[in-house]
Amino acid sequence: MTDQDMLRSETLKGLATLQQHGKLAARAGATCASLLEKLDRPVRIGLFGLPGAGKRRVLHALTGLTVADHPGWAPTLEITYGPVPATTAMMVDGGRLEASGLPDPALLAQQPVFLQVTSPDKALVGRCVLLVSTEANAEDLQAALTWAAPRIDIALWCTVDWSEAERQVWHTAPDSLRNHAILFVTGKGQRRSDPAADGFETRFSSAGQSGAESFSELATYLDRTIKDACLHDIHAAQMFLQRNGALSARPSLPAPPSQADEVTQTATIPRPASPAVAPQVPPEAIAELARLFQAVRTSAQDMLRRLYDGTAGNTDTLLMQFEQIFEALADRVTGDVALQETWPDLATQVTQAHDLALLLRIEGGAEQLGDAAHLLVQVRHDIQERLAA
Repeated sequence: MTDQDMLRSETLKGLATLQQHGKLAARAGATCASLLEKLDRPVRIGLFGLPGAGKRRVLHALTGLTVADHPGWAPTLEITYGPVPATTAMMVDGGRLEASGLPDPALLAQQPVFLQVTSPDKALVGRCVLLVSTEANAEDLQAALTWAAPRIDIALWCTVDWSEAERQVWHTAPDSLRNHAILFVTGKGQRRSDPAADGFETRFSSAGQSGAESFSELATYLDRTIKDACLHDIHAAQMFLQRNGALSARPSLPAPPSQADEVTQTATIPRPASPAVAPQVPPEAIAELARLFQAVRTSAQDMLRRLYDGTAGNTDTLLMQFEQIFEALADRVTGDVALQETWPDLATQVTQAHDLALLLRIEGGAEQLGDAAHLLVQVRHDIQERLAA
């Protein structure tokens, strides 16, 4: 068991104990239950794309499983870890068929619409893979994306050449799918495009490669993304425990307040009594801090304008965007040596703000949206104080 696994187990126990005491307010209780569910469930990966785009090859690469094929019939299937291979088939008439082992041609011949499969393969521990099968038309793809959005954490779109038709369908997908989205190109005649412009975090290609080599970079990226996302969730849960007086201070986490905060309070992060400025500040540190301040100010102005001019969109989307802003800031600060050496407390402060933004997104709601806006303004003010010192 890794250190992260031990920390996750400890955090789950803390959340369960806090929930069992029954002393939380209604909203805090709902947040606690949500954190428990999120930390305890496997990371859910969704495979999308047109028929023939290579989704089954990706499924095999990620899970080690080869599912039987049937000419003209390819149901949507969900694969999770389980002690023994087993299959539950949902039929078109609403009936269910249960069978031991993986799906076989005889079962597929009955044309199930959805398969739930368990396998003891270790590659599936902590993961759930949903392969979404559709017809080769925009309407079916759009409906499938809408159905799958609340059921996955990471979206992986498989494509032969990332056609304009696919691009248009993807741009109509629910915003939540773009929180963690990857484009995987399986064809040779691929169109060059900026993945970020289409809402993807990154892009991989299997062109010119064969066997396991075709998927090694993708698998490594997924491993790292899942590990980082899990760690963020753990930090958010531990911050929730601290805010509710259920966790003592840890060196790697924010120190608890003198009194347990109510969840309904405005979100704040610990602020130093005065900005910690080195006696002689390197010019490159000042320059980078100025660029950081400009980025924070621009983000704050944009988000506050959207909040108050009616172009905001739904609350969940905005909270996700606030979290992404803090994540980008945290990556920028922790990745700059000059900033860390000159203002060692800044990285801690911005990382804490990111953890709190994640917690606010999990809690959800209009009040949390106001807290997130306040948090961004506070970070902007703290950076400005360092520049003025």
